[in-house]
Amino acid sequence: MRILIVLVLVAAAGWSAYWVVGSRMLRAAIDDGIAAMEESGATVETGGIRVTGFPNRFDTMIDAPRIARPGGTRWEAPFLQVFALSYRPNQIIVAFPETQTLETARGPVAIRADRARASALFRTDAAGTLDHANLVVEGARLAWGGREVALRRVLAATRVPAGAGAERQNIGVTLDDVDLPAGLLPGLTGASRLVDGVTLNAFLDLSAPLTRAALETGAVDLRRIEVERLDLDWGGVALDAAGALDVGADGTLSGALEVTLTNWRRALEIVATAGLVTAAQRQMAEQGFAALAAMSGRDDRLTTTLDLRDGRVWLGPVPLGPAPRL
Repeated sequence: MRILIVLVLVAAAGWSAYWVVGSRMLRAAIDDGIAAMEESGATVETGGIRVTGFPNRFDTMIDAPRIARPGGTRWEAPFLQVFALSYRPNQIIVAFPETQTLETARGPVAIRADRARASALFRTDAAGTLDHANLVVEGARLAWGGREVALRRVLAATRVPAGAGAERQNIGVTLDDVDLPAGLLPGLTGASRLVDGVTLNAFLDLSAPLTRAALETGAVDLRRIEVERLDLDWGGVALDAAGALDVGADGTLSGALEVTLTNWRRALEIVATAGLVTAAQRQMAEQGFAALAAMSGRDDRLTTTLDLRDGRVWLGPVPLGPAPRL
């Protein structure tokens, strides 16, 4: 019995020592990460950092974090919580507060969410390469310049595909019930502003693997996006797309996506109501789309190419606006 008691005490003392050493190493890693971000040009401020959770967890509370990056982008929040099991410190869970603020070159964006959680698993290699991660946001609202977009749910995930190098990531994103701001497209009102859902499955080619250091400093560039599947459902309109896009040095996307548009007449009605095309452009598009639909064998569905070139987006003959810039 004495031997058993001694073994239990030794084990408890050893685990306590492990937790103390581990918590100190974690705090040192956080300080090193902040130093690396500042060396890359960022400014990092906090109201305090503490590690708790003894004996089975490492719970890190960061009070009033504020990160400013060159170019005028700044993020701040009341707090940030990071959790990890003490026996599996390479897997973390991040809890975000209900309110956050993102300052951009175009002004501040207020971010609110009923619930926002993320998790990530890092490999046990020397660099701490990201293996997979996911994000769940419920009841999100983004407000800027008097406008607000609401999303019922956001799901996002990324992983290294089987057999691929760590410079390649397979991402998936789902947006449910996206309520567009009233002033964004003045012609759209009420239910016509509600996008039922958006789903993306794509492969990203990066300039370097996503490691802990790269995530801290942002020293990874996106070079190419291979869209395996992009689905959009909006007011009875279904859009399916696939293709490849290159990312320019300034972040502008270029390339082509093959697009299948179901209920294209309703799609043109939405585009015209939103003021994105003139009456003449709509008439020209109707003639072209009717011919494409006849070729596909279905009057309500057409297949065409969405071109991103010269800084603009074109759906067949219809200009949709400037090309996205990342």
